[in-house]
Amino acid sequence: MPPLEKRQPNSPLADIEHSRGPSHHYIVSDPASETADPLAPCVPAKTAARVLRSRRRRLPSVENPADGEALGNTFKAHHRSSARNSQKSAKHTPKKNIILNTRNQAIIWLANNELHLSLFLLAIVHGCYWAGFQWPRLWIQMQHKATTAGKGSADDPHDTRFVRGIHDITFVAYWIVQIIAARALCLHHIMPVVARLLSIKGSRDIRRFSEMAWMLLYITVTWTIGFRVWQSSPYYMNTAGLYANYPDDHMLMPYGLKWYYLVQSAFWLSNVYTIHVEERRKDHFEMMTHHVVTVFLVLSSYQFHFTRFGHAFMLVMDFPDIFLTCTKMFRYIGSELIPNVLFGVFTLSWVATKHYLCLKMMLSIWTQGVTLVPHEKRFPHYPNSYASYPIVGVLWALLCVLQVVLVYWFVLIIKVIQRVLIKGEVVDDNRSDDEDASEDCDVSPATATDAKTFAVENN
Repeated sequence: MPPLEKRQPNSPLADIEHSRGPSHHYIVSDPASETADPLAPCVPAKTAARVLRSRRRRLPSVENPADGEALGNTFKAHHRSSARNSQKSAKHTPKKNIILNTRNQAIIWLANNELHLSLFLLAIVHGCYWAGFQWPRLWIQMQHKATTAGKGSADDPHDTRFVRGIHDITFVAYWIVQIIAARALCLHHIMPVVARLLSIKGSRDIRRFSEMAWMLLYITVTWTIGFRVWQSSPYYMNTAGLYANYPDDHMLMPYGLKWYYLVQSAFWLSNVYTIHVEERRKDHFEMMTHHVVTVFLVLSSYQFHFTRFGHAFMLVMDFPDIFLTCTKMFRYIGSELIPNVLFGVFTLSWVATKHYLCLKMMLSIWTQGVTLVPHEKRFPHYPNSYASYPIVGVLWALLCVLQVVLVYWFVLIIKVIQRVLIKGEVVDDNRSDDEDASEDCDVSPATATDAKTFAVENN
């Protein structure tokens, strides 16, 4: 039997079958809206074929004109019934946001209002600060300045060392709101304009380009600041310096190191939120695991005074992401050669940093994190010291979980390389959901319901 779309509508039955047309994975009632209700995946082919055969047995013969008229009336009645059913279901079923791929109205509301909420909170904090209140200082300014040795004063302007304290929580919370506001501003107002200037079409591509542009902007700025702090540190290019004179020197952090650590903590905590207001990827569970493990690593290393190790580790882990975001941005622009070249650089940097250097640092903290600390300064014999194998083992376990996620992503990278080298395809994101032409289709709800019910494979 020839495919449905190739049959000639020479009879009422054939005309009905032809009008249904080929099936689509997603159908949108309003291509200009990001909250249209797409058609659910088609029913199995065997089920649809069985329903279609049952309908054929119930339909009158098409050779008799009277039967043909009855057939047309039957189809019209079915079409009206489908329209009524679809309208009833639309009233009770929340519209699905295509970009976020969710019907959760709370998530959709947060995604649409996160900029207004964050700016409102920032306006309250800064308004009270300008009005002369003291409590906003705990949020805006970094607290817990170290007491100057020999003077006993924490107000010496020449002393730029800080210790950790309870008010670090408010500073991190303030930066979480700032990061969310900056991300929303870039994602919804600045980067979409840049994307349209670069001739990027489609709301999904524009949003993903904006997400990558924001990530590139943040990672480039913070990595540069962190690298400058690392260059001026005693542990620059020296793994033994990561644990030298622990914990006395590690408790006193330079301003740049503490600022970088707390802002990075705020960024990874905000990522736990933003992963739920972005389009859900196929590796959502792995990404969520990565974010949660990273948050625990950053906070635990800060609590255990292993900030030097955490600082160097974050620099190592963030470096390949610069090339990854550039690769995706050029892919959405439409370039073919540049994404492939950048993806090759990204793959080399991934192996060098997230596997080789990461494993080297894991070996370093296990072999040197305790042995280089004198016995009298180890936990629990020395105040503020956490140098012990059980505590280092906690960090080691978190690093192992993170490495498992990285290995899983490296397998996806290898698959992309195979497609590029063997099939000659352009670099694409294996983690993204399918991007069918859902935004270019425009059908009525009744037609969508009819197509979903009676869709069959074209064979």
